[in-house]
Amino acid sequence: MLMSWGAPRASVAFLFIGGPHQVFHTAPVAAELSRDGDVRVDCLHADPDSGALIERVVDWTDADDLQVAPLDRPWLADALAGLSGRTSASKLPLLAANRRRLADYDAIVVPERTSAALKRMGVTRPRLIHFRHGAGDRAPASEARLNQFDLVVVPGEKDRRRALGHAVTPDRLAVGGYVKLDLMARAGAAPRPLFGNGRPTVLYNPHFDRGRGSWDGLGHAVISAFAAQDRYNLVIAPHIRLFEDAGDAERAAIEALAVPDRIRIDLGSEASVDMTYTLGADIYLGDMSSQVYEFLARPRPCAFLDAHGVAWRDDPRYACWHLGEVASAPGDILAAVGRAVAAQPLRLACQRLALLDAFGPATRGAARRSADIVRSAIGLDSPAAAPVRAAS
Repeated sequence: MLMSWGAPRASVAFLFIGGPHQVFHTAPVAAELSRDGDVRVDCLHADPDSGALIERVVDWTDADDLQVAPLDRPWLADALAGLSGRTSASKLPLLAANRRRLADYDAIVVPERTSAALKRMGVTRPRLIHFRHGAGDRAPASEARLNQFDLVVVPGEKDRRRALGHAVTPDRLAVGGYVKLDLMARAGAAPRPLFGNGRPTVLYNPHFDRGRGSWDGLGHAVISAFAAQDRYNLVIAPHIRLFEDAGDAERAAIEALAVPDRIRIDLGSEASVDMTYTLGADIYLGDMSSQVYEFLARPRPCAFLDAHGVAWRDDPRYACWHLGEVASAPGDILAAVGRAVAAQPLRLACQRLALLDAFGPATRGAARRSADIVRSAIGLDSPAAAPVRAAS
């Protein structure tokens, strides 16, 4: 779209209050939009780790015009987080403290659902756009907030169906593709050995939802089982939120269970969100995390841990469990991994179909498609095609 001389630029804020694991799902869209030249794009973050990952996206995409800045952080945000012992308790005070700043934008793009509260805080002029982060099967209660957004952008048809089920009308839905995989392809991310001993590596990736995840029931059994054998390496890299509120002593006690050249434990470094482990591992072991779909972008054996005795076979929240083997007892963990490896040729077709449903047919270009969706939402035409720049 050609801008008239002197016309004010549209403005879009990309808001990051949910943690660093959400950055790669929308910051690449911000980068694409900022390169168009007719939109001012600001990435506003709640913590230094998120800010650092946004800067990595800027470097990878040559998005020199993208502005990155911290949100104003009121004392109440830290006080509530400290009193409750939950980092997430800071979200609403952060939104409230920044509501006037955010009200000046034409659109606000968020990868979480707490920000739906902005409308109740009086931020009604900007278009409020939600991008789903991840493409898992778990259906958290927060999905009920989807119909509070002006636009919901999902990676694939699976999430489009789910959004329709939450009363999001088709005119407020768009499918953009899986932005994180698009970014990693542009950044040249590739599988790298996680150990130097030649043994296959299992990635254990428990979810932070303790009511459905496997850590509390079977996590230590996983460590014990792998420590007692020499066939596999093990990386324990849980969802970054599982230990976000843990104290130093608790974290140190778990990290002390690592075994050099056999068991690596990562409770939340950048490697746990930048696909280092999902690309480098040979076998996936998990429960509810959407990272299983990132792992299956290159189909490989999967096993899942049922720590709660759930009736999972006909429950759509456990759809990914049909893509691998399931174990429910400590003594079956290693056997389930072995069964997953043996049965992988039989599961390849269904894994590929599940990926198509989750991510759509074309991962490359997802950031650009999503940027065009945001442009359309604020009344801008798509820009003339620009050459794709290689990641630096």
